[in-house]
Order: sequence, then structure tokens, then C-alpha cells
Amino acid sequence: MVQAGDATLTPGDVPAAGALRPWFARFAAFTLGYTLLVIMFGAWVRISGSGAGCGDHWPTCHGELTLRSPSQQTIIEYTHRVTSGALGIMALVLPLWAWRAFTPGHAARRYSWLTFGLVCVEAAIGAGLVLRQLVASDASAVRALAVALHLGNTLLLTASAALTVAAARSNAARSVAPRAAARFDGRLLAALLGALMLVSMSGAVTALGDTLFPVRSADAAWREPPADHFLVQLRVLHPVLAGLCVCFAAFVARRFADYFATRPWALLVGALSGAQLLLGGVNIVLNAPGWLQLVHLLLAQLLWISVVLLAWTFRRAGPPRSA
Repeated sequence: MVQAGDATLTPGDVPAAGALRPWFARFAAFTLGYTLLVIMFGAWVRISGSGAGCGDHWPTCHGELTLRSPSQQTIIEYTHRVTSGALGIMALVLPLWAWRAFTPGHAARRYSWLTFGLVCVEAAIGAGLVLRQLVASDASAVRALAVALHLGNTLLLTASAALTVAAARSNAARSVAPRAAARFDGRLLAALLGALMLVSMSGAVTALGDTLFPVRSADAAWREPPADHFLVQLRVLHPVLAGLCVCFAAFVARRFADYFATRPWALLVGALSGAQLLLGGVNIVLNAPGWLQLVHLLLAQLLWISVVLLAWTFRRAGPPRSA
């Protein structure tokens, strides 16, 4: 018998599975990278005010499948829909390929199906935003909530896609850490993931406010009158939560840097946390220009994925302390 990932293979299964798995892992990694690009493009749709570029029609554009004399906003929105549709096809291929490449019960199968499901949820949220006209200049609380949930789902999506890659590439059998240490450290990682989710969702609402209510000077964002719009009043919340989360992430990164197996991911988490804090400060000083919002969002996704893979590595390899 041969151990491979989470499942046990018989000798007859190894040749066929072995031929498919390396290519599946590459395709899964490409899908993860493409997912990040689609997320960035979706953010650009908001920043450019192109969410209503196809009117209140979905999946058609102004009730048609082809564009006739489109505006710039229409081109941006329609391109986002096309690239999102391509992601949907890739997400469907993942579990079908995993079904051929891995034995029942393998983690790559589970995560690939989860990735496909979350892509479908992502499409449903995007369609809802368009059909309910929660786009362009809409500044309602409903849109703010929908944007926060949208970002939360993208985090779950990129986590699932990253875990699909990790599971496809993993050949080591799982080892279990000492129970007390594993329980405490596992809770630390779960708490950090929850904190990152909360901070990222608050950041999505803040970015929406920055798009709809841009400021003219670096300190104007903190001196808006209390009676102004709630999106303006909430601007102070995200930097405070982000600062606290960075401190927590630094503590977690320091702790897991003591473990040989998790040290690379822990160091990356610490570096990305510091970079995010610095970039957030620059974002405030420069009044959140669109290109910097995109960089900030990309780093947030990379930090999230790094913590997810840190947790995966810890769960798989256990935490024996380095000498």
C-alpha cells in the first residue's frame, strides 16, 4: 500500500494517479492566481464606477449578449463578467479533474468542490448587486453590507483554492502535535483568521466610502462632521482594527517561527503584516488612490492565504520545536 495525501492507494492506482496529479497541482495553482486577478478586476470595477456599465441586466449586458457602441464603463463591466465566467469554468474543471486524479476522501477533492461552490456564491452575490442596482453611486447600508459579505466570500474562496493546491502537492502523512500545544496554537490561528476576516470586511466598507466620498487632504478624512454619511464616519474603524490585527499577527508569527515546519510561513506572515500596516498609512496620506487600493487588496489576500497555509502546515506537520 502507498500513502498519498489523505488517502491510501493500491499499487494499481498509483500509475494513473501519478500522471494526473502534478498537472492538477499546476492547474490548481494557476486557478488560484487567476482568481486573484479576477478579484482585483472586480475592485477596479468599483473604483472606476463601472458597476452599472451593463445596466440592471445580468448575465446579459443591457439585455444583449454583444456590445454595440459600448462606453468605457460598459467595457470594464462586461470584461469583468467574461473573466468571471472563465473562472467559473476553471472552478468546475477542478473537482472533475480531482475526481480522476485522487482517491475518495482525499483533501484535494473536498477543497476543489468547495472552491467551485464558493465561485458560484461569488457569482450570485455579484448578480444580486447588479440586479438590485447596488452599484455605481449607491451609498446605502445594504450595499455596504453586501460589499463586506462579498469580500468575506472572496477570502473563503482564495483560502479554498490555496488549500486545493496544498492538498494536491502534499505527500507527507499527517503527524499530530502534543495535545495541549496543538489545542492552544490551533486556537491562536483560528483567532487570527477571524480577525483578518473582520479587518478585511471593514476595509471593503472603507474602500467603498473612499470611492463614493473622496477626500481632498490627508487629514480631511478624520475631520468630517459627525452628521455626515455613515461611510465617512466609519473611516476611522478600519485603521484601528488593522493596527490591532497587525500586532496580533506579529505575535502569532513570532510564536510559529519557533517551529521548524511552520517557520517559512510564519516569517512571511510577519513580513506581509508589516507591509500592510505601512501601505495602509501611505493609503491614508495619499487619499486612497485607486491603484494603491488594488495593491492594498492584493497584499491583504496574500496575507490571508499565508495564514491559511500556515494553519495547514501546522495541522499537517505538527509543531515540534526547533533546537
